[in-house]
Amino acid sequence: MATADYITTGKCIWCCRTTANGATFRNIPHVFPHALGGEDTCTDVCDDCNHYFGTTKVHGVPSIDLTFKEIFNAYRFFSQNLDESSYKKLRSTFFSYHHSTHSIKIRQNFRNDIFCRQFKRGLYECFLQKYHKVTGKGNNQIFDRVRQYARYNYGDLRVYYAFNDIILTEKEQDRPHLGMSDKLIDDMREYGVYHFWLLGHSFYLEILPIVFNVKGMAYLKNEAKNILLPTSDRVGIFEFNDIRQIDPLMFRFNSR
Repeated sequence: MATADYITTGKCIWCCRTTANGATFRNIPHVFPHALGGEDTCTDVCDDCNHYFGTTKVHGVPSIDLTFKEIFNAYRFFSQNLDESSYKKLRSTFFSYHHSTHSIKIRQNFRNDIFCRQFKRGLYECFLQKYHKVTGKGNNQIFDRVRQYARYNYGDLRVYYAFNDIILTEKEQDRPHLGMSDKLIDDMREYGVYHFWLLGHSFYLEILPIVFNVKGMAYLKNEAKNILLPTSDRVGIFEFNDIRQIDPLMFRFNSR
């Protein structure tokens, strides 16, 4: 395809370079990693930034896109009814399933804090690319903190997870879909938080920290009343900094 197919403003939403500054926009930017089944594409992600999210040059640090893909593929796989042949179907860099012992294991050693941070950065990557696809306003300076965190690994932004004992999903879809409705955008501007709902799992991203510090916790408290089923003491919306807190291997259903 022509370069212009992936340009709306001609200014990269991540590094802010333009074609006049030598940026190119030849490669397809996917909102979700293509390996996750994502077909949703966006524009104004330069080739350098597109490449950055999908690769890593640091030993022991998985790429942002790979970490994101692994977590959601794990959610999708381990939420099924597993049987003795399920292990043959699992394709994962990090996780393995052993039906004979009903155990789910991590294939390799990794630093949990790094893995968790990469995953959270992936959530913000998808958010801004989807927002720009819908509004064409991803270059807005109100997202500078998102850019610093997701693209340059600078600073920190909070992510909250809605933990339910029951996973509530939309009507089954062939490919992952990330919502970006007027209400979600209005709530983001009003409360500083974006509700990231994918494959039945709810995450809340701190997009505008100043606004979130004033109104965000009240918003999350109200959300907890509306979307959670009080089935156990584990249910709640909480900030997570440990990948095990969000139960990607679905032990809540698969452990004995």
